[in-house]
Amino acid sequence: MPSEAEGGAAPSAGRLGRRAGAAAHGAGAPSFLYLPALREMGQRFTLEGDEAHYALRVVRLRESERATASDGAGFVAVLRVEHVKPDLTVVVESTSEHPRPVASRVLCGAPEGAGAHVSGRADWVVEKLGELGVTAFQPIDTERARWPVPRNERWERLAIAALRQSRSAWRLELLPAAGLVEAMAAARERTRWLADASGPAPPDLALPPDEPCVAAIGPSAGFTDPERKALRGGGFAPIRLAPHRLRTETAAIAVAALWAARRSPVGVDRSARQA
Repeated sequence: MPSEAEGGAAPSAGRLGRRAGAAAHGAGAPSFLYLPALREMGQRFTLEGDEAHYALRVVRLRESERATASDGAGFVAVLRVEHVKPDLTVVVESTSEHPRPVASRVLCGAPEGAGAHVSGRADWVVEKLGELGVTAFQPIDTERARWPVPRNERWERLAIAALRQSRSAWRLELLPAAGLVEAMAAARERTRWLADASGPAPPDLALPPDEPCVAAIGPSAGFTDPERKALRGGGFAPIRLAPHRLRTETAAIAVAALWAARRSPVGVDRSARQA
């Protein structure tokens, strides 16, 4: 039988559309929902607002299909769709608790640019740090650069999108911009890195998987000498992340990727409960 490329009958537009729809349904957005009030929602509830839109229009959930939901604070549930009309109603089939991940915090100076240009670069950092499992993102105002007006709602949406994409039980914590000294004082993590193109490479990546970490990433113009001295005095060790100098946002993601590569997958607590 000749193939379509060899002159066989071409599929109709309708068949192509159905195939594309099936492919999109099977390999589309992750069936992972963010429900911050999940613990209090009961065994059967109706989804509304953004998550209902995401479930129906993006994931395209249908009756009897299953999805996973997280409250972003360690509580996860497997949901079964009971019906989609007139409202999207789901039933909880099982729940589980996930342990809090090892602390990993990024202190980040403002990226290069101004206005929307900075915002776009910052959006990228928030999304990727969330996907890589960083637990807290701390913007820092420095002598050479201050963060513009924060895009709190936009960053919240990106952190939620990262949780869905990574299927994580825990959501990235977004902290308000702070001065360097204040941010250093709030960071309690034991292992402290200072991104520095002139520093040594991470020593054989000898970082225990359960070691809390914090990294300081300078703004596009870099930290001043007094700021670098303060960081060194606060226990931040210079670490080279690449052979050459990196942009602020690239350095932040590079350090997060190093941490993520050494972390053990956070498994489900074996006390998972059937609903």
